[in-house]
Amino acid sequence: MTKPPTQNYGKASGPLLSIKQDFFTKNDEMLAEQLRLGQVYTAQDFRTDCKCCGQPIEGVDFVKQGIGYILCPTCSHLNGAHDDSAAFCAAVYTDDSGKQYATHYEASDKVAYDDRVRDIYVPKAEFLLGALEKDGQNPLELAYADFGAGSGYFISALMNQGAKHAAGFEVSQAQVDLARAVNSNVEMTRHDLDETAPLASSTRADVVSLIGVLEHLQRPREFLQAVSQNTAVTYLFLSVPLFSPCVFLEMVFPKIMQRQLTGGHTHLFTEASLDWMRDEFGFEKTAEWWFGTEMVDLFRMVQVSMEKSTDTKGMTENWVGAFGPVIDALQLELDKRHLSSEVHQLWRIRR
Repeated sequence: MTKPPTQNYGKASGPLLSIKQDFFTKNDEMLAEQLRLGQVYTAQDFRTDCKCCGQPIEGVDFVKQGIGYILCPTCSHLNGAHDDSAAFCAAVYTDDSGKQYATHYEASDKVAYDDRVRDIYVPKAEFLLGALEKDGQNPLELAYADFGAGSGYFISALMNQGAKHAAGFEVSQAQVDLARAVNSNVEMTRHDLDETAPLASSTRADVVSLIGVLEHLQRPREFLQAVSQNTAVTYLFLSVPLFSPCVFLEMVFPKIMQRQLTGGHTHLFTEASLDWMRDEFGFEKTAEWWFGTEMVDLFRMVQVSMEKSTDTKGMTENWVGAFGPVIDALQLELDKRHLSSEVHQLWRIRR
């Protein structure tokens, strides 16, 4: 009999607020870059099939930042109305060696890098290792392959927790260079976009991880097929963004930087679309962790909006004092109802 998956809810917002101060101070600059990428995206051909289940889709359910979005009637995945063409993916991730995209995840120095690893990625590693142990594994003896590894933050976190075999794969040369410069012990491999699925087919890791990556892959179904057919792999650990209340907040704050659904993030999963992909490709869920940033985003959106107006700027401190202390409690209620902007899930391959 299959055991029910382990379920975790909630995460403290303090570390995120500390690291993401640019979201408050560089709103206009970041919003302009999102709109630029949106123009690149809408220049691509219209999408005719769901990125999640591959079934036909048509029409537009809503428009945000000039981009149309379609909810798949088959699996409920939220699709951007245009194709993720090779040209679009290159514009987002690899043009100029990926330097522009790397600015979203870079750390200014070794101290900042280590802080990011500790505050953001160590909790992810702890959750994964704990879930593997509950599933009867010795997690520190397993081999890990992190795809879309960025600057090696998650690999560093796994190593910090005692994992002996961990390697990262990344398409951005700028991020690989940063990882090697800051942490010489991190094993990183740069590869081309079209090499992602073949590498997933050939990796000898026990655990493949995708931290905020599946939604960015040009052909996610191809990647999942490759992992599921790789006999060396037992688990897939992924973190994905969800179609959550955060999207509705972004709809009513169009002049505030959009974190969840925007030019570089044009696809969002639902619990149902994740279930669809997991079942289709032969995985079973063993653990999940629901936590979101809806309340952090609402906090930010109101604060930045108030600071933009001379009429309300003087009340910003009052807003921060009133809403800041209740962010985590309010968010936890959303998380418990699976209304989070993000979920981490550990999948085991059925064999």
